[in-house]
Amino acid sequence: MRPADRRRVTEMVAEGGGGADYLLEQFDSWVADPGASFEAAEADGTVVAVHRLRPIATGVMFYEGLRVAATHRRRGIARALVRRAADEARDLGFAEIRLVAQEPESRALFSSEGFRLLAECATWTGRRMEGGDPPRLASPVEAADLAERVRQDPALAAYGGICADVIDGALDVDARLVERLAEQGRVRVGAGGRALALLRAGFRRRLPVTFLSGSGAALQDLLMALRFEADSLGVDAVAVLAPAGHPAGGDLAEVGYHLADDEHHTCVFALELRVSGVRR
Repeated sequence: MRPADRRRVTEMVAEGGGGADYLLEQFDSWVADPGASFEAAEADGTVVAVHRLRPIATGVMFYEGLRVAATHRRRGIARALVRRAADEARDLGFAEIRLVAQEPESRALFSSEGFRLLAECATWTGRRMEGGDPPRLASPVEAADLAERVRQDPALAAYGGICADVIDGALDVDARLVERLAEQGRVRVGAGGRALALLRAGFRRRLPVTFLSGSGAALQDLLMALRFEADSLGVDAVAVLAPAGHPAGGDLAEVGYHLADDEHHTCVFALELRVSGVRR
């Protein structure tokens, strides 16, 4: 991909009805990133599809940004790009590809290509509220203790062990991730560290939580405090991604969060690659 391709990508997104597509927000940084593979498929010299592959951890690639022009769908282009990405990751010695998908068509495609579903998250929404204090931001020095609490929480297994973040990538929830996000001011904790919320970077109308841990009073207090934070930030609501088997579903409902009734669940997939040679 080249900087000049932005106009064509903007056209593709508009044709597909995705005017708020995060790809446009990330386009410039993606083009400038030498550590990733941001590619286009062309037909008669015109870009008709794009995708991106980037390393996120030892042996793990993240696949993102797959878009096909409305005029060229149902021709096998998306499937060909997914297979190309898998071949490229395999040739580079990576052992796994992860991705986050929302649209039903995308989810069906990845399933048919052998990707394993790690977690399917619905969105719980809590409207902003006035009158209370926002939650405490975790310090990086707390990361090890917080990660140990998370490790013992059944919520971790419900998420497939990862954070359902389409921007950062589907990273393992461990002490390193908690420390890094805490350094960026993206970790919120409840009383005594008994509840934890990881936030996605960048947001507009809603405060996005991509991983939630804890239960009972500590978690309910944290969830309320997030609604107060939404108000202080001037956004409409808090949006929590939580799998159907998340043990805190009752806590979310108890403090005024409502489960969205739509098909656009956020799903995390992984594909194990048979590789030879050294992992990168």
